[in-house]
Amino acid sequence: MPMIRSRILSMAALLLFQTAAVFAQQPAAVPPFVARGQPGPGHQAMQMLAGEWDVEMTLYVGGRILERPVTSRLRTTRIWIAGGRYLRDETRGDTPSGPYYRMGTLGYSNMDRRYEWVTQDAVNSMMMIYLGRPGSGPSFPATMYGQFTDQGLLGERFVGRRFAQRTVITIADADHHTIEIYFTPPGGREILADRKVYTRRR
Repeated sequence: MPMIRSRILSMAALLLFQTAAVFAQQPAAVPPFVARGQPGPGHQAMQMLAGEWDVEMTLYVGGRILERPVTSRLRTTRIWIAGGRYLRDETRGDTPSGPYYRMGTLGYSNMDRRYEWVTQDAVNSMMMIYLGRPGSGPSFPATMYGQFTDQGLLGERFVGRRFAQRTVITIADADHHTIEIYFTPPGGREILADRKVYTRRR
């Protein structure tokens, strides 16, 4: 009898061990609020923007509306961060007026179904924040809107005034896309301020 009891206990222990091993191999259930933040179709569409890029930037404003737009050659690097939820964009280069630097973060809101874009640069002291219209994603072109307080990009008479702004990202194919920035001064018409043409580096 003691031998039978010992065998039963051994088999029970083995069964418990095997059951625990099976459960240990299964991933923990993801809470619904976390699942809703997982990368999805909008992030998949952004994949064509990742990587290394040669950039042709044309500026149409610079303290005023320029009679002759200024073109410069830049380089952009975009990498995924936060588990594939955001693309971090870093652009550097030289322009006739000095070094150029801009950092940005592009994301897609699953809840609002729109693209969102925030940039910081070496000219403005404020961050530029652009939001797409709710429900406008996940397809491209992506159009995003925002406002900023001007520090004189279009001339001294506009300092301290609020501008509407619009950014449009258009993807031609996996190796080519453009980003355009438009400004609307108070009481004025919308103007193209900045156009960047991206070609994937080989």
